[in-house]
Amino acid sequence: MKIESKFMTGLVSRIAGKAIRDRLGYNVNIQLNGLRTAILEDRTHVHLDIDLELTKEELNKLMKSIGF
Repeated sequence: MKIESKFMTGLVSRIAGKAIRDRLGYNVNIQLNGLRTAILEDRTHVHLDIDLELTKEELNKLMKSIGF
């Protein structure tokens, strides 16, 4: 699967940003530049090209929540 068109990446970006805001409480501006997946036998390879913009406080909160 390949998502690289401006329309689809914009749509996925808005959906992902809203989901992160609603579920995790982080106000993150997401710009998905590309998504590619490849399935070989029983393994899946996913390549994401994403830009995120968030405040320093939200970054610190996010890092703490994942154990850094």
